[in-house]
Amino acid sequence: MNVILLEKIQNLGNLGDLVVVKPGYARNFLVPYGKAVWATDEARVKVDERRIELAKLEEERLDVARAKSDIIPSELLVTRKAGEEGKLYGSVTALDLAEILNARGIAVGRSEITLPQGPIKEIGEVTVDILLHPEIRCTILVKVIEEA
Repeated sequence: MNVILLEKIQNLGNLGDLVVVKPGYARNFLVPYGKAVWATDEARVKVDERRIELAKLEEERLDVARAKSDIIPSELLVTRKAGEEGKLYGSVTALDLAEILNARGIAVGRSEITLPQGPIKEIGEVTVDILLHPEIRCTILVKVIEEA
């Protein structure tokens, strides 16, 4: 299925690129979320006309991501109840980290946070990636400590 990208998508293409994707990916994600349009002759003409406007929008998104990356802390301290041997009651998920950052005034969605080994289930330190934009990646150190 051919679509024309309206923004840069990691591992797929850049703004205005004609790419071939699976029908479900186009139908369920790219087109509904405004990341791509179906590749018709009319769409190609419209995208060519709007390319400058779309490039400007993409640059604004990049600027917002750069601004976020400047205010994201390098370390994040999380307290949780833990049992013997440092096992947490529950876990620390990407949603928990997003809520902590949002409470500090930094708008980050849980889908932007990547936990390398899945949810954190033990006391300790874990390096977490935050993908703010396909070109902007932040790395933070999450320190999980036992609640007193």
